[in-house]
Amino acid sequence: MKKVIAILVVCAAGLAFAQFPSIAEPASREHRGFYNSSSFGFALNWFNNSEDRSYNSYNNRIERDIDFYEYYGFSFMLGEFKFGYALGNLVAFHTVFNFAFYIGTVDSYEEHYVVICAENNLCVEKPDLEKYSKAPASGNGYNFRTYLGFGATFYPFRNKTSPLYGAFVGGSAGYTLFGVGGSDVTGNGGIGFELELGKEWWLNDRLSIGFGLGFAHFGLVWNTVESHRSDNVLSLSFRITRG
Repeated sequence: MKKVIAILVVCAAGLAFAQFPSIAEPASREHRGFYNSSSFGFALNWFNNSEDRSYNSYNNRIERDIDFYEYYGFSFMLGEFKFGYALGNLVAFHTVFNFAFYIGTVDSYEEHYVVICAENNLCVEKPDLEKYSKAPASGNGYNFRTYLGFGATFYPFRNKTSPLYGAFVGGSAGYTLFGVGGSDVTGNGGIGFELELGKEWWLNDRLSIGFGLGFAHFGLVWNTVESHRSDNVLSLSFRITRG
């Protein structure tokens, strides 16, 4: 009798387990297993970049030139791709790669400083008003930027009959590069993060479409001064997701 009961318990447990997908087992209109999301849309990019150029001079003087750049641009060619793995219809871990081409304006100017060092090695930096070599300028700026990072997308609503089913929030951290051409030339790289909030609707058991509102912020790292080392992107994208 005990063997029969044990067999029945095992069978019942197996039947119950079969009614629920495992963490990675594909299920109808759920994100499980391989995850692939592609987005295309619009973006606004603005940054404050700088180039600090210092060099030794004569008579205990150190001269310093700082180039400042301020950019505002718009893109209708933002593309982003995520590849990864989704667990339990709750979270997907993925790599993130995006790129965009922006059209905008870049404002630039230069400041020249002289650092005078006395014999006791006490150095004083002051603006050299007679040696401002570049007047403020403004013109067209064509910016190409890319981003590579790693992050996760969360789907907190589990009830498939809820109007919030398919809502998501995501984030990633990574590295960006950009280069601007046109009336002036500049570029830089930075470390930062991206955040995204949006909603998806299922087309069939495996494919969904939706939109996402994103914001990204980066601190620029190449030879910058503190007041000009930030890069920002605000985006609206339309996405198609499988998995």
